[in-house]
Amino acid sequence: MKIKLHTQIVIALILGAVFGSIFHINQNEIEVKSADGKFNIENWSEISFLKQDSILKSFDSNSQLAVIKYFNSIKDKKLRQNLKVEIKYADREKESIGNIKEIGKVSTIGVMLKPIGDIFIRLLTMIAVPLVLSSLIVGAASLSDLKHIAKIGGKTIGFYAMTAVIAISIGLACANIIQPGKFMPEETKERLLETYQDDAMSKIEQNISMDIVDFLVNIVPKNPFNAIADGNFLQIVFFSILTGIFLSQINDDKSKTVINFFDGVSNAMILLVEKIMYVAPIAVFTLISATVAEFGFSILQTLLLYSLTVIIGLTILTFVEYPLMLKLFTKMNVFKFFKTQRQVIAVAFSTSSSAATLPVTMDICEKKLGVPNKIASFVLPLGTTINMDGTALYQAVAAMFIAQVYGFDLNLTQQLTIVLTAALAAIGTAPVPGIGLIMLIIVLKSVGVPEEGIALIIGVDRLLDMCRTVPNVIADSLACVVIASSEGELAPMNMDG
Repeated sequence: MKIKLHTQIVIALILGAVFGSIFHINQNEIEVKSADGKFNIENWSEISFLKQDSILKSFDSNSQLAVIKYFNSIKDKKLRQNLKVEIKYADREKESIGNIKEIGKVSTIGVMLKPIGDIFIRLLTMIAVPLVLSSLIVGAASLSDLKHIAKIGGKTIGFYAMTAVIAISIGLACANIIQPGKFMPEETKERLLETYQDDAMSKIEQNISMDIVDFLVNIVPKNPFNAIADGNFLQIVFFSILTGIFLSQINDDKSKTVINFFDGVSNAMILLVEKIMYVAPIAVFTLISATVAEFGFSILQTLLLYSLTVIIGLTILTFVEYPLMLKLFTKMNVFKFFKTQRQVIAVAFSTSSSAATLPVTMDICEKKLGVPNKIASFVLPLGTTINMDGTALYQAVAAMFIAQVYGFDLNLTQQLTIVLTAALAAIGTAPVPGIGLIMLIIVLKSVGVPEEGIALIIGVDRLLDMCRTVPNVIADSLACVVIASSEGELAPMNMDG
């Protein structure tokens, strides 16, 4: 019996996690490349950086990342050449290595296979922009009536805004009840800040800010081709909807050729997705394997309560709020809905990207959930751009966690500020991995919490990014079903295949 694709992906995900656990990167081993060769250093008791026999910095046995980051922070080539690393061991004599060129982790096969998964993500991301552009143009053109477009657009944005506010409120409730930041030992806080401070500063230096007027102005592209080249989804959405609207307003003979062209592009992209998905199990295996091998579960133990708070919030969002919404606004069977989402969930979890998952979501919504193309092609690209429920919830929990660690007691007004800012930040969040962490800086600024605090959570961001992408994409499918149902255009579900 042939195993169904979504089952293959789930099996690959589990096997990838096991494989990554077996072939994990040793957290007590580093690779030092110098003019004299390559050295694998492990089980040290202390590592010191020396310049002319004077110690610049010393690290203990649990500081693999801190050692690597410290060396990488030294940009002066002359200083690097004059540096010497002294390694002390508990069971043998110390050794020194000079003229160092590079210090890094020792790769394992669990990480070496990652390029296969990276190609898979790039293929899906490659499809996302032409799919959004063509689908929205066709979708907006097929709605034809401007009042109809405004009604569908209003319903979509209203639904996304409502789910985002509820998601943020769930995150704040979980953070207030569990209070994960109040249980972090001072020693753990200092270690995390030291290890990840350079990463935190590089994100803070990007100087992200949220000005509503500028945000609205920047939605309008100066050059739509630049927006397409840069993958600026908000600008692409704006341009595509306007183009579709006014294509529907001109002579049929002139517009039909253009609409048919973009319809052909959209159909070609969907077909391409179906072919790419044949390699999804292999790609998912390599991506999960690499993530588990590189990050392991040790960092999760350090930030266990924070991670659990985020995951509990995301679980409530996905399996309590969304089923209630489905029951409230449609007659669709909740179990069957989630059954169709298995493939979408697996791709979202392994890629951490709503944009990369969009082609799969669109395929499932149209072929399994019974959403007509004209609604799916309008609602889903818009959702991929402005609907980030999981990210918004995570930002609320992260802001509260960092505030608690630093001893800030945020009052109701400040927490309402988090709701507003996180909702706006979610709209402006690009649908790519890791961007939520940068947008978190806006949320922290809004309530006066030190932005450097993101160093506390960077270590688990990749793993939580995978988790929060799942509700992001499920909410898009949910919105599709709700809007189609409200318009009386939801066809019966197709559970075959």
